[in-house]
Amino acid sequence: MARLTQVAIILAAAALCFLDVAASHAPKFVVDGKVFCEVCRANFTNRYSEPMAGAKVKLECKDEVSEKVTYTLEGETNDKGVYTLTAEGDRGEDLCAVTLVKSSMEDCAEIPDEKPAADVTLTLNNGFHDEFRHANPLAFTRKEALPECAELFKELEEAKKDE
Repeated sequence: MARLTQVAIILAAAALCFLDVAASHAPKFVVDGKVFCEVCRANFTNRYSEPMAGAKVKLECKDEVSEKVTYTLEGETNDKGVYTLTAEGDRGEDLCAVTLVKSSMEDCAEIPDEKPAADVTLTLNNGFHDEFRHANPLAFTRKEALPECAELFKELEEAKKDE
């Protein structure tokens, strides 16, 4: 009977080691991106856009079929407006995106109507063989565009005429 107990303990210890090793090999993905204050209300970053320190963002993954949330991770931008999120696990069956949560600037806190999201793929089964994922920039907007934005819009209109 003692021998059977020893064998059971050894098997249990081996199983725990195996589970620990399997868990440590679950892929981790480093998602980074930038958040701006888009001062011209143009819905694209431009020379007047300002990096936003202290903005809050959220990475959310949803099941492709049921659209149920399967993973959530929040983060905050550094002094250069850059966030870095470390997501755990392969999310090959999920649709994942980073969205804006909260602005750090009172005068630039509007989330555009189309609720911007930066899609990211969190799987190694798609041709990307490293753990780094770079998300498109996201931006909060001001209630009113800055006066110098008129110059930008004029330049863009002129460039459009030249085409």
